[in-house]
Amino acid sequence: MNISSKTILKILLFFCIASEGRAKTTWGFFGHRKINLLAIYTLPPALHLFYRRHQKELQELAVLPDARRYILDEEAARHYIDLDIYDLNKVSFSTWEQMLRRTSEDSLRKHGIVPWHIPVVYQRLVNAFIKKDSLQIIKLSAELGHYVADAHVPLHTSSNYDGQKTGQSGLHSFWESRIPELLGDKLDQFSGPATFISNVQQLSWTWVLASHRELPHLFNIATTISQSMKEAEKYSFEQKGTTLIKTPSLKYSLAYHKALNKQIESRFIASVQHVGDLWYSAWLTAGEPSFE
Repeated sequence: MNISSKTILKILLFFCIASEGRAKTTWGFFGHRKINLLAIYTLPPALHLFYRRHQKELQELAVLPDARRYILDEEAARHYIDLDIYDLNKVSFSTWEQMLRRTSEDSLRKHGIVPWHIPVVYQRLVNAFIKKDSLQIIKLSAELGHYVADAHVPLHTSSNYDGQKTGQSGLHSFWESRIPELLGDKLDQFSGPATFISNVQQLSWTWVLASHRELPHLFNIATTISQSMKEAEKYSFEQKGTTLIKTPSLKYSLAYHKALNKQIESRFIASVQHVGDLWYSAWLTAGEPSFE
C-alpha cells in the first residue's frame, strides 16, 4: 500500500475501534491477522513463496472489511447470517439467485449474506490471478480470509449475536477476541496442506452450518460458568493505551475457555485451513500462474 492508503486505513480502524454494536470487530484484529498469516503455511511451495513475500500486507489488510463498514452501508451484511430466522431445510446450500426468487434482496441483506458473499470474492480472486495482478491478489486474498474466518464464528450465524437476547451481552467479543488474545501463540497449530475446493458455494454453507451447530454449547457454557462465579470474580480492569477498560477477568476467561473444550481452537484452525484452501483453489482455477 502507498502512504495515502495506509493513512486511510488508520482512520477507518480508528472508527472501527471506537464504535459499538453489531459492527464490533470479528475474531478481533489479532485473530484475523493471525489466521491470514497461518494460512500462508498451508500453501504449496510455488504459491507459499509469493504469499510469504506479502505476509505483512495480508495481515494489515485482514481487518479492512471491518473498518470499511463505517463508510459502506452494504458492508456489514457480508460478515454474518442470521440462520435462526430461516427454515434451514429450505435455505441451506441455496445460491444467491435461488434466494432472490423466494425473498427480497433487502430482507436477505438485513439478515446477513456471508455464505453468498464468499463465492463472489473468491471469483474476483480467480480473475486477479488470471490477470496476474499482484496488488489485487493480495487485497482480495486478505479480504476473502476475513469473510471465511467470520463464517467460522458461531455467533455470526445468529440474530442473538452478542448474547443480548439471553441476558449474555458481551459474549461476542468475549468468545472471539478476549480468549483468542489470551491463547496467543497456542493458536499456532498446523492445520494441514491446502486442498482444492471445486464448489465454493457448497463449502461456504458447510462452514456456516457447522458454526451454527456450536451455538447451544457456547450459550449453555456461558450461563453455567457465569452462575458458578461471583460477580466480583468475573471482571477486571485493564489498561488499553490511555484508557482503563472493564473486561472479563483472566480467571473467568480461562474457566469459560476450558469448559468450551477447545471449541475456539477448533473453529480457529478450521478458519486457517479453509482460507488456505480457497487461496490455493483460486490459483489452480486460474491456471497456476507463476510469480517468479
